[in-house]
Amino acid sequence: MRLALLSPAVLTAACLLPMVPLSAQGSRPLANTKAAAKATAAPALVGVWSGTASVPLGDSTIVVPVTYTFAAGATPAGMAVVPGQGSGPISNVQREGSRVRFRVTAPEGKLLDHEGAIGANDVIEGFVNLDNKPVAKFRIAPARTAAPKPPLR
Repeated sequence: MRLALLSPAVLTAACLLPMVPLSAQGSRPLANTKAAAKATAAPALVGVWSGTASVPLGDSTIVVPVTYTFAAGATPAGMAVVPGQGSGPISNVQREGSRVRFRVTAPEGKLLDHEGAIGANDVIEGFVNLDNKPVAKFRIAPARTAAPKPPLR
């Protein structure tokens, strides 16, 4: 059974829940702050990041797996994937110290702006916004590759 977790109806319903507006999510620049200095050791975004997105729906929350692949280039970009829901291109990638922002264009054309911060253990946590209103929280970390298995003898 396929659930339309990120359908416009679900996102509209999620917009009605009390969450922090984009304008109040700390979008100020971090230049000349201790946070910006501390972020110099934070990981590069290039590569595969995986985790979850939590979408509140009334008195419950749906948690879905997400994968973001960021590619290097003059204009950083990539691809976001929600299994069973589809994928969409990543654009407008910005990083200022520990703050990270990027946009995912959902399959139906909706622009989902992500804003988060790199914290402990290289985890990025933040909000997914639609029309400047938060619709979900996300938490991602660099994907870990499995250690190679020893050969059979």
